[in-house]
Amino acid sequence: MEVRDFGRTADGRAIKSFTLRGGNAAELEVLDYGGKVRRISVPDRNGVCENVAMSLDFSKPGFGGSLIGRYANRVAGGKFTVDGTEYACPTNIAPDGIPCLLHGGPTGFHDKVWAARPFETEEGEALELKLASPDGEGGFPGNLDVTCVYTFTKDNVWRIEWTATTDKATPVNFTHHVYFNLSGEARRPVSDEVVRIAADGYTPTGVGQITTGEIASVEGTDFDFRAPHGIGARMKGAYDHNWVLSSQDGSLAFAASAEDPETGRRMETWTTEKGMQFYSGFALNDTLKDQFGRALFPLAAFAFETQAHPDSVNKPEWPDTVLRPGQVFKSVTEYRFSAV
Repeated sequence: MEVRDFGRTADGRAIKSFTLRGGNAAELEVLDYGGKVRRISVPDRNGVCENVAMSLDFSKPGFGGSLIGRYANRVAGGKFTVDGTEYACPTNIAPDGIPCLLHGGPTGFHDKVWAARPFETEEGEALELKLASPDGEGGFPGNLDVTCVYTFTKDNVWRIEWTATTDKATPVNFTHHVYFNLSGEARRPVSDEVVRIAADGYTPTGVGQITTGEIASVEGTDFDFRAPHGIGARMKGAYDHNWVLSSQDGSLAFAASAEDPETGRRMETWTTEKGMQFYSGFALNDTLKDQFGRALFPLAAFAFETQAHPDSVNKPEWPDTVLRPGQVFKSVTEYRFSAV
């Protein structure tokens, strides 16, 4: 595995880059800073390898391209109650004037330099990332010990394996916020990329983009991706919603796929999680830059963020997201790359 110095964060912390090699010249390059993805270089139908991953500008703390925690997506008001005690986290967004906590807030996993250890497996090269999040960080209770292992297999599968333990009951919801554009260096808008999502339901949102607690059927709606559709074919591609995946038993199961008709690049997402936020990148614009300093544009890339349903910690009718002492949180997501 290639390991090299990658400069420093804005506040002076040293960063290293790790390049994991897959099959047919494919590569996954990631940083120990936030577990951020710099490149996922995979072949098209003609065997040409190009980068299909997009992160946001590494020169400033940001969620795009990073590991996300302690709690992915939104927490209404930044508040939650565990075992009768209410906790308040500093809110970092306020859509429609409604404050909420997004992606763990400014002290989240995305802005940490993780302890990194490269190693080899029979399946391919791997990188272990470890982090200790102290009691009270970001407003969350408990000392939380987190391990995330990236494996890039010889079959070009990027596996993300999470484990976590705590000494005090605390809500956890982790994801990875990398974006994808399967056209590679052409950087075409993802409007024509064809998506399928294995979900019969989704979680509608109300004011402030907070989930209402309802699980609605996708039947007869623009949210029905059980049959493949181009991202831009409906709603002008303006998707930023959580789907309730068909598999709810914690097994590693197919969640979604995306395919670029021109290059033939295909990606399948498999996960043990119960939900997946599909964000089409419709709100990206030229005030933002990617990891290479290039200006962005609407529909520049999409994200498949596997996770618990947004604001689950405040929705007792939904699956519990509280981790307790003596328990081990486990989650696996795979992004499987191929060409057709």
